[in-house]
Amino acid sequence: MAFATLPPELLDAIFDPLPAIDLAALAATCSSFTGSADRHLYRHVALASHARNLGAVSTLAAHPRLSSLVRTFSLDVDDADSASQEFYALLYRALWCMEGLTSLELNVGINESWLLKDASCGHSAKIFPHLQHFASSLIFDHNVVSFLLRTPSLLSLQLSTSVSPSDVSAMGLPTEAIPKLNSYTGPASLLRHLSPRPLTTLLLSDDLTLEDVQYLSSSPPPALRAPCQSASCGENCCAMPPTSVQVLSVITSAPPASMIEALAKTCPHLSCLRVMTTCAFWEAPDLSFYTRIAQTLSTLPALTAFELSGMHWESRPKSPVTGVLEVGEKEWVSPPVTPRIVDVEFQEDHQDQDFGLNEAFLDWSY
Repeated sequence: MAFATLPPELLDAIFDPLPAIDLAALAATCSSFTGSADRHLYRHVALASHARNLGAVSTLAAHPRLSSLVRTFSLDVDDADSASQEFYALLYRALWCMEGLTSLELNVGINESWLLKDASCGHSAKIFPHLQHFASSLIFDHNVVSFLLRTPSLLSLQLSTSVSPSDVSAMGLPTEAIPKLNSYTGPASLLRHLSPRPLTTLLLSDDLTLEDVQYLSSSPPPALRAPCQSASCGENCCAMPPTSVQVLSVITSAPPASMIEALAKTCPHLSCLRVMTTCAFWEAPDLSFYTRIAQTLSTLPALTAFELSGMHWESRPKSPVTGVLEVGEKEWVSPPVTPRIVDVEFQEDHQDQDFGLNEAFLDWSY
Protein backbone atom coordinates (compact mmCIF):
# COMPACT_ATOMS: atom_id res chain seq x y z
CA MET A 1 0.00 0.00 0.00
CA ALA A 2 1.35 3.42 -0.97
CA PHE A 3 2.03 5.78 1.92
CA ALA A 4 -0.17 8.46 0.38
CA THR A 5 -3.17 6.10 0.31
CA LEU A 6 -3.20 5.44 4.06
CA PRO A 7 -6.45 6.31 5.87
CA PRO A 8 -6.60 9.87 7.25
CA GLU A 9 -6.65 8.69 10.86
CA LEU A 10 -3.35 6.82 10.34
CA LEU A 11 -1.77 9.82 8.64
CA ASP A 12 -2.91 11.99 11.54
CA ALA A 13 -1.21 9.65 14.01
CA ILE A 14 2.00 9.60 11.96
CA PHE A 15 2.09 13.39 11.58
CA ASP A 16 1.22 14.14 15.20
CA PRO A 17 4.81 14.31 16.63
CA LEU A 18 6.25 16.28 13.71
CA PRO A 19 7.31 19.93 14.15
CA ALA A 20 5.51 22.69 12.25
CA ILE A 21 8.28 23.13 9.68
CA ASP A 22 8.03 19.45 8.66
CA LEU A 23 4.25 19.57 8.53
CA ALA A 24 4.39 22.59 6.20
CA ALA A 25 6.80 20.70 3.94
CA LEU A 26 4.52 17.64 3.87
CA ALA A 27 1.49 19.79 3.03
CA ALA A 28 3.35 21.15 0.02
CA THR A 29 4.72 17.77 -1.06
CA CYS A 30 1.57 15.82 -1.81
CA SER A 31 -2.11 16.72 -1.93
CA SER A 32 -2.88 13.49 -0.05
CA PHE A 33 -0.90 14.80 2.90
CA THR A 34 -2.39 18.29 2.91
CA GLY A 35 -5.49 17.51 4.95
CA SER A 36 -3.66 15.75 7.80
CA ALA A 37 -0.80 18.25 7.83
CA ASP A 38 -3.17 21.23 7.94
CA ARG A 39 -5.17 19.70 10.77
CA HIS A 40 -2.01 19.62 12.87
CA LEU A 41 -0.67 22.98 11.71
CA TYR A 42 -3.84 24.92 12.46
CA ARG A 43 -5.21 23.01 15.44
CA HIS A 44 -3.56 25.35 17.95
CA VAL A 45 -2.92 28.92 16.79
CA ALA A 46 -1.15 31.48 19.01
CA LEU A 47 -0.51 34.92 17.53
CA ALA A 48 1.18 37.87 19.22
CA SER A 49 2.74 41.17 18.32
CA HIS A 50 6.04 40.23 19.93
CA ALA A 51 6.14 36.99 17.91
CA ARG A 52 5.64 38.96 14.68
CA ASN A 53 3.19 36.38 13.32
CA LEU A 54 0.01 38.46 13.10
CA GLY A 55 0.10 38.02 9.33
CA ALA A 56 -1.41 34.56 9.82
CA VAL A 57 -4.77 36.29 10.38
CA SER A 58 -4.97 37.22 6.68
CA THR A 59 -4.28 33.58 5.77
CA LEU A 60 -7.07 32.36 8.00
CA ALA A 61 -9.48 34.99 6.69
CA ALA A 62 -8.72 34.10 3.06
CA HIS A 63 -9.10 30.34 3.64
CA PRO A 64 -12.22 29.47 5.68
CA ARG A 65 -11.27 25.78 5.42
CA LEU A 66 -8.16 26.45 7.50
CA SER A 67 -10.09 28.54 10.02
CA SER A 68 -12.51 25.67 10.54
CA LEU A 69 -9.58 23.49 11.65
CA VAL A 70 -8.65 25.77 14.56
CA ARG A 71 -9.45 24.40 18.01
CA THR A 72 -7.56 26.83 20.29
CA PHE A 73 -6.91 30.42 19.24
CA SER A 74 -5.11 33.15 21.17
CA LEU A 75 -4.28 36.67 20.04
CA ASP A 76 -2.18 39.22 21.90
CA VAL A 77 -1.91 42.68 20.37
CA ASP A 78 0.38 45.10 22.22
CA ASP A 79 -1.00 48.53 23.08
CA ALA A 80 2.08 50.09 21.54
CA ASP A 81 1.46 48.12 18.35
CA SER A 82 -2.30 48.57 18.04
CA ALA A 83 -3.76 46.88 15.00
CA SER A 84 -5.53 48.68 12.19
CA GLN A 85 -9.22 48.35 11.41
CA GLU A 86 -8.26 46.39 8.31
CA PHE A 87 -6.52 43.84 10.53
CA TYR A 88 -9.57 43.57 12.79
CA ALA A 89 -11.84 43.14 9.76
CA LEU A 90 -9.74 40.16 8.67
CA LEU A 91 -9.79 38.80 12.22
CA TYR A 92 -13.58 39.11 12.29
CA ARG A 93 -13.90 37.04 9.11
CA ALA A 94 -11.53 34.39 10.44
CA LEU A 95 -13.18 34.09 13.85
CA TRP A 96 -16.60 33.37 12.48
CA CYS A 97 -15.29 30.38 10.56
CA MET A 98 -13.82 28.77 13.70
CA GLU A 99 -16.91 26.77 14.62
CA GLY A 100 -14.85 24.02 16.27
CA LEU A 101 -13.15 26.27 18.84
CA THR A 102 -12.64 24.87 22.33
CA SER A 103 -10.57 27.82 23.66
CA LEU A 104 -10.52 31.50 22.64
CA GLU A 105 -8.33 34.25 24.09
CA LEU A 106 -8.49 37.81 22.73
CA ASN A 107 -6.14 40.38 24.21
CA VAL A 108 -6.97 43.32 21.97
CA GLY A 109 -8.30 46.87 22.33
CA ILE A 110 -11.12 47.09 24.87
CA ASN A 111 -13.41 48.85 22.38
CA GLU A 112 -13.23 46.11 19.74
CA SER A 113 -16.12 44.05 21.11
CA TRP A 114 -17.77 44.18 17.66
CA LEU A 115 -15.43 41.28 16.83
CA LEU A 116 -17.91 39.09 18.74
CA LYS A 117 -20.94 40.48 16.97
CA ASP A 118 -23.13 37.87 15.30
CA ALA A 119 -22.25 37.55 11.61
CA SER A 120 -25.22 35.38 10.64
CA CYS A 121 -26.85 38.23 8.67
CA GLY A 122 -30.45 37.44 9.55
CA HIS A 123 -30.04 33.67 9.55
CA SER A 124 -29.88 31.50 12.66
CA ALA A 125 -27.30 32.73 15.14
CA LYS A 126 -23.80 31.30 14.89
CA ILE A 127 -23.19 28.84 17.72
CA PHE A 128 -19.85 27.78 19.19
CA PRO A 129 -20.99 24.47 20.68
CA HIS A 130 -17.55 23.22 21.77
CA LEU A 131 -16.09 26.39 23.30
CA GLN A 132 -15.10 25.73 26.92
CA HIS A 133 -12.67 28.56 27.71
CA PHE A 134 -13.02 32.26 26.83
CA ALA A 135 -10.65 35.03 27.95
CA SER A 136 -10.97 38.61 26.78
CA SER A 137 -9.76 42.15 27.38
CA LEU A 138 -12.89 43.51 25.70
CA ILE A 139 -15.28 45.74 27.61
CA PHE A 140 -18.30 43.83 28.89
CA ASP A 141 -21.14 45.09 26.67
CA HIS A 142 -24.08 43.79 24.61
CA ASN A 143 -21.74 42.22 22.03
CA VAL A 144 -20.02 40.12 24.70
CA VAL A 145 -23.38 39.17 26.22
CA SER A 146 -24.67 38.14 22.79
CA PHE A 147 -21.56 36.01 22.26
CA LEU A 148 -21.93 34.26 25.62
CA LEU A 149 -25.48 33.31 24.68
CA ARG A 150 -23.99 31.26 21.85
CA THR A 151 -21.48 29.31 23.97
CA PRO A 152 -23.61 26.67 25.75
CA SER A 153 -20.61 24.53 26.81
CA LEU A 154 -18.49 27.31 28.33
CA LEU A 155 -16.78 26.23 31.56
CA SER A 156 -14.19 28.97 32.13
CA LEU A 157 -14.63 32.74 31.68
CA GLN A 158 -11.90 35.35 32.12
CA LEU A 159 -12.68 39.07 31.76
CA SER A 160 -10.32 41.93 32.50
CA THR A 161 -12.63 44.88 31.90
CA SER A 162 -16.01 45.73 33.37
CA VAL A 163 -18.46 48.58 32.83
CA SER A 164 -20.12 51.02 35.17
CA PRO A 165 -22.69 49.41 37.53
CA SER A 166 -25.56 51.32 35.91
CA ASP A 167 -24.67 50.05 32.45
CA VAL A 168 -24.34 46.46 33.69
CA SER A 169 -27.72 46.60 35.42
CA ALA A 170 -29.39 47.92 32.28
CA MET A 171 -27.75 45.31 30.06
CA GLY A 172 -27.98 42.14 32.12
CA LEU A 173 -26.92 38.59 31.32
CA PRO A 174 -29.82 36.24 30.56
CA THR A 175 -30.14 33.26 32.87
CA GLU A 176 -29.94 30.81 29.97
CA ALA A 177 -26.43 32.00 29.04
CA ILE A 178 -23.36 29.90 29.97
CA PRO A 179 -25.30 27.41 32.13
CA LYS A 180 -22.24 25.20 32.78
CA LEU A 181 -19.83 27.92 33.91
CA ASN A 182 -17.72 26.75 36.86
CA SER A 183 -14.69 29.09 36.78
CA TYR A 184 -14.65 32.88 36.61
CA THR A 185 -11.75 35.35 36.69
CA GLY A 186 -12.62 39.03 36.49
CA PRO A 187 -14.33 42.03 38.10
CA ALA A 188 -16.38 41.35 41.21
CA SER A 189 -19.00 43.80 39.93
CA LEU A 190 -20.17 41.17 37.42
CA LEU A 191 -20.93 38.55 40.07
CA ARG A 192 -24.61 39.41 40.16
CA HIS A 193 -24.94 38.30 36.54
CA LEU A 194 -23.16 34.98 37.08
CA SER A 195 -25.28 33.73 39.98
CA PRO A 196 -26.61 31.04 40.43
CA ARG A 197 -24.43 29.16 37.95
CA PRO A 198 -22.43 26.13 39.21
CA LEU A 199 -19.32 28.15 40.04
CA THR A 200 -16.53 26.42 41.97
CA THR A 201 -13.55 28.74 41.27
CA LEU A 202 -13.64 32.53 41.55
CA LEU A 203 -10.62 34.83 41.16
CA LEU A 204 -12.05 38.31 41.59
CA SER A 205 -10.49 41.67 40.77
CA ASP A 206 -11.58 45.16 41.86
CA ASP A 207 -13.41 45.71 45.17
CA LEU A 208 -15.67 43.02 46.62
CA THR A 209 -18.16 44.64 48.99
CA LEU A 210 -20.11 42.99 51.77
CA GLU A 211 -23.26 43.56 49.69
CA ASP A 212 -21.74 41.60 46.78
CA VAL A 213 -21.07 38.53 48.93
CA GLN A 214 -24.73 37.53 48.71
CA TYR A 215 -24.20 36.65 45.04
CA LEU A 216 -21.81 33.88 46.09
CA SER A 217 -24.56 32.06 47.92
CA SER A 218 -25.67 28.68 46.59
CA SER A 219 -29.28 29.88 46.75
CA PRO A 220 -29.47 33.65 46.18
CA PRO A 221 -32.88 35.30 46.63
CA PRO A 222 -34.96 35.19 43.41
CA ALA A 223 -34.99 38.99 43.28
CA LEU A 224 -31.19 38.95 42.84
CA ARG A 225 -31.16 36.58 39.86
CA ALA A 226 -30.86 37.88 36.33
CA PRO A 227 -34.17 37.41 34.52
CA CYS A 228 -34.48 34.89 31.72
CA GLN A 229 -35.11 36.61 28.41
CA SER A 230 -36.17 33.54 26.47
CA ALA A 231 -39.71 33.77 25.13
CA SER A 232 -40.15 30.00 25.36
CA CYS A 233 -38.81 29.76 28.90
CA GLY A 234 -40.80 27.40 31.08
CA GLU A 235 -40.93 27.19 34.84
CA ASN A 236 -37.82 25.00 35.13
CA CYS A 237 -36.05 25.69 31.84
CA CYS A 238 -33.37 27.83 33.50
CA ALA A 239 -32.77 25.58 36.48
CA MET A 240 -29.05 25.20 37.16
CA PRO A 241 -26.89 23.31 39.66
CA PRO A 242 -26.30 25.44 42.77
CA THR A 243 -23.18 27.52 43.25
CA SER A 244 -20.60 25.75 45.42
CA VAL A 245 -17.48 27.91 45.58
CA GLN A 246 -14.38 25.97 46.62
CA VAL A 247 -11.53 28.22 45.47
CA LEU A 248 -11.91 31.96 46.11
CA SER A 249 -9.58 34.95 45.76
CA VAL A 250 -10.90 38.44 46.54
CA ILE A 251 -9.76 42.04 46.99
CA THR A 252 -11.81 44.08 49.43
CA SER A 253 -11.87 47.42 51.19
CA ALA A 254 -14.25 46.04 53.82
CA PRO A 255 -12.93 45.10 57.28
CA PRO A 256 -11.22 41.74 56.68
CA ALA A 257 -12.66 39.98 59.74
CA SER A 258 -16.21 40.93 58.72
CA MET A 259 -15.57 39.92 55.10
CA ILE A 260 -14.17 36.52 56.08
CA GLU A 261 -17.18 35.89 58.33
CA ALA A 262 -19.55 36.75 55.47
CA LEU A 263 -17.65 34.50 53.06
CA ALA A 264 -17.70 31.61 55.53
CA LYS A 265 -21.50 31.82 55.75
CA THR A 266 -22.15 32.03 52.00
CA CYS A 267 -19.38 29.62 50.88
CA PRO A 268 -19.26 26.81 53.47
CA HIS A 269 -17.43 24.43 51.11
CA LEU A 270 -14.30 26.57 50.63
CA SER A 271 -11.04 24.67 50.31
CA CYS A 272 -8.76 27.59 49.33
CA LEU A 273 -9.32 31.21 50.37
CA ARG A 274 -7.21 34.27 49.60
CA VAL A 275 -8.20 37.73 50.86
CA MET A 276 -6.30 40.89 49.93
CA THR A 277 -7.44 43.86 51.99
CA THR A 278 -7.14 47.55 51.21
CA CYS A 279 -8.91 48.51 54.44
CA ALA A 280 -7.20 51.31 56.38
CA PHE A 281 -6.23 50.31 59.92
CA TRP A 282 -5.91 53.28 62.26
CA GLU A 283 -4.42 50.97 64.89
CA ALA A 284 -2.33 47.84 64.47
CA PRO A 285 -4.44 44.65 64.65
CA ASP A 286 -4.23 43.00 68.06
CA LEU A 287 -4.51 39.41 69.21
CA SER A 288 -8.32 39.54 69.32
CA PHE A 289 -8.37 40.42 65.62
CA TYR A 290 -6.44 37.29 64.66
CA THR A 291 -8.35 35.14 67.13
CA ARG A 292 -11.64 36.25 65.55
CA ILE A 293 -10.41 35.26 62.09
CA ALA A 294 -9.05 31.93 63.35
CA GLN A 295 -12.42 31.09 64.92
CA THR A 296 -14.18 31.88 61.65
CA LEU A 297 -11.79 29.70 59.66
CA SER A 298 -12.42 26.78 62.01
CA THR A 299 -16.06 26.75 60.82
CA LEU A 300 -14.90 25.75 57.32
CA PRO A 301 -14.19 22.00 57.54
CA ALA A 302 -12.91 21.67 53.95
CA LEU A 303 -10.50 24.63 54.12
CA THR A 304 -6.88 23.61 53.52
CA ALA A 305 -5.21 26.92 52.52
CA PHE A 306 -5.75 30.49 53.68
CA GLU A 307 -3.89 33.71 52.89
CA LEU A 308 -4.56 37.18 54.26
CA SER A 309 -2.76 40.04 52.48
CA GLY A 310 0.24 37.89 51.64
CA MET A 311 0.39 36.11 55.02
CA HIS A 312 -0.08 32.35 54.80
CA TRP A 313 -1.84 30.81 57.78
CA GLU A 314 -1.28 27.25 58.95
CA SER A 315 -3.70 24.73 60.35
CA ARG A 316 -3.02 22.09 62.97
CA PRO A 317 -5.06 19.53 64.89
CA LYS A 318 -7.09 21.29 67.52
CA SER A 319 -5.94 20.80 71.10
CA PRO A 320 -8.67 18.88 72.97
CA VAL A 321 -10.23 20.76 75.87
CA THR A 322 -12.26 17.94 77.40
CA GLY A 323 -10.02 15.13 76.21
CA VAL A 324 -12.32 14.34 73.30
CA LEU A 325 -11.32 15.49 69.81
CA GLU A 326 -13.50 15.00 66.76
CA VAL A 327 -11.83 13.52 63.69
CA GLY A 328 -10.61 16.23 61.30
CA GLU A 329 -11.16 19.07 63.81
CA LYS A 330 -8.42 21.70 63.49
CA GLU A 331 -7.49 25.22 64.40
CA TRP A 332 -5.82 27.99 62.38
CA VAL A 333 -2.68 29.84 63.40
CA SER A 334 -1.60 33.18 61.99
CA PRO A 335 2.05 33.83 61.06
CA PRO A 336 4.19 36.02 63.36
CA VAL A 337 2.95 39.57 62.93
CA THR A 338 3.79 41.63 66.02
CA PRO A 339 7.21 42.29 67.62
CA ARG A 340 7.30 41.76 71.38
CA ILE A 341 10.01 43.49 73.39
CA VAL A 342 12.01 41.07 75.54
CA ASP A 343 13.41 42.36 78.81
CA VAL A 344 17.19 42.20 78.49
CA GLU A 345 19.64 44.11 80.62
CA PHE A 346 21.52 46.49 78.38
CA GLN A 347 24.72 47.98 79.67
CA GLU A 348 26.48 50.91 78.09
CA ASP A 349 29.79 49.06 77.86
CA HIS A 350 28.12 46.40 75.70
CA GLN A 351 26.82 48.74 73.03
CA ASP A 352 29.16 47.37 70.34
CA GLN A 353 28.61 43.74 71.28
CA ASP A 354 27.28 41.35 68.60
CA PHE A 355 24.34 39.32 69.82
CA GLY A 356 23.60 35.79 68.67
CA LEU A 357 20.24 34.21 67.98
CA ASN A 358 19.68 33.38 71.65
CA GLU A 359 20.23 36.99 72.65
CA ALA A 360 17.92 38.68 70.15
CA PHE A 361 15.92 41.64 71.42
CA LEU A 362 12.80 41.00 69.34
CA ASP A 363 10.72 37.86 69.70
CA TRP A 364 8.01 37.72 67.00
CA SER A 365 4.70 36.37 68.19
CA TYR A 366 0.99 36.73 67.58
